Amino acid sequence: MVNLVNLENTIFYLFAPFILFIFSLIVAIVGLFKKYLVAKILSYISLLLALITSIYFLSYSSALFLFNGKIIIDKFSLIVWIALIIGAFFSLSSMENDLISREALPLLLLSLSLALIAIISRDLLILFLAVEGSILPTYALVAQFKKEPFSLEATVKYFIFGILATLLFAYGITVIFGNLGSTSFAIISDKIPNSNLLLSVLGFILIILSLGIKSTLVPLHTWAIDTYQGAPTSITVFLSTTSKILGISVIALLITGPFSGLYKFTTIYYILVAFALLTLVVPNIAALIQRDLKRLLAYSSIAHAGYMSLIFVFPFQTIYILGYYLITYSIAKSVSFMVVKIISGEGSYSSYDSLRGLFKSNPLIAFAFSISLLSLAGIPPFAGFMAKFLLFLSTALSSSVGISLALIALIMSGVSVYYYVIVIRFASSKSLGNGNEKLLNLSFEKYLFLILSIVLLIVLTFFPNYFFVSIPIISP
Repeated sequence: MVNLVNLENTIFYLFAPFILFIFSLIVAIVGLFKKYLVAKILSYISLLLALITSIYFLSYSSALFLFNGKIIIDKFSLIVWIALIIGAFFSLSSMENDLISREALPLLLLSLSLALIAIISRDLLILFLAVEGSILPTYALVAQFKKEPFSLEATVKYFIFGILATLLFAYGITVIFGNLGSTSFAIISDKIPNSNLLLSVLGFILIILSLGIKSTLVPLHTWAIDTYQGAPTSITVFLSTTSKILGISVIALLITGPFSGLYKFTTIYYILVAFALLTLVVPNIAALIQRDLKRLLAYSSIAHAGYMSLIFVFPFQTIYILGYYLITYSIAKSVSFMVVKIISGEGSYSSYDSLRGLFKSNPLIAFAFSISLLSLAGIPPFAGFMAKFLLFLSTALSSSVGISLALIALIMSGVSVYYYVIVIRFASSKSLGNGNEKLLNLSFEKYLFLILSIVLLIVLTFFPNYFFVSIPIISP
């Protein structure tokens, strides 16, 4: 482990969130002069620098400690960083000038910067500020197109549930601090055994409920369907990855860190297992009756929160696979929404019929879309299959509860194959859907990201061990 105290080292190891924050300011200034292409290029540069830095730090064998252990950069944090940055890349590649002119780029970079800070936080107060700071710019991102039919409803629901989540988190921290006298992860872990157990449980449940809203755990998911549909599709790419990955990762951080002792021996365990069960079943069943692509993919996104939630069963045995799952999910889900954006634009509606003839009009788009759906369904040889296989297996080996949930997850994964195949069949239709004749003139960046997604979803199948994470470190 490396304990850092000087400013130079601090800036170096916090380079990824720092550079994103700086570039968000630069891009905002460039946008004032309506240099939208320059703004987009600068945004790509900032994301690329953040990604390269995150991958570089993965080679470090030691965790990095900042501010007396309030900030810790370990392998868990870096893997989650990579998953978050991938989602932002695809969201950025989907954006056109109509969104860029509305300051979407600096808002996206600012949100991502604070999300990275949240993952490395080891203090509840810093975590709260980073998580809520990350969510705040997304309120403006969701509300970009007020004339869209569902935009206002999406914005209002997102804002109301966001405020509710903020209040629950803040009150939970208040209860924890009042009971334990600290918000530091290390001190909380030490003091919980001798604390007022009821107050500790209450505070933690409030925090879990807040994070459950952000993670779209059923029944706290009700905002997500309309928000994903009503938001501009490029923004939905970002929401479906960032919010979910951030929420699940923070819960994993808490139940394996400061609240691990509390989690093992209280009803909180059964509450989270119940969340996992409902989130596995409800969205997969609801997706069967959808006939709009954005709503279908929204339910699919929530279902994947259920698969990720399998780590709640026995976190110390299953968390190692979470990072790999998050990366495969981030790629596949981003591509699926990106293709919907290409076909139907940024609007709220995207019918299955718009997919007709996609393999005929643009085979690359259709191929990338199909691979992303098959990966999400867990079909070999794509990376989603390996991620699900390892997660289901490690869950089943953990306990009798794990066996039951892994079996349910397997069945629900089979259900998902059905509704994904229906979508692929539309793309395979011989007749052309509305607008498909225009799909031959895509920009270079979109072609590049579609090709990269195909390659990654195949290649990553054979290298899951590169993204295995250890238990998050909570103290020097």
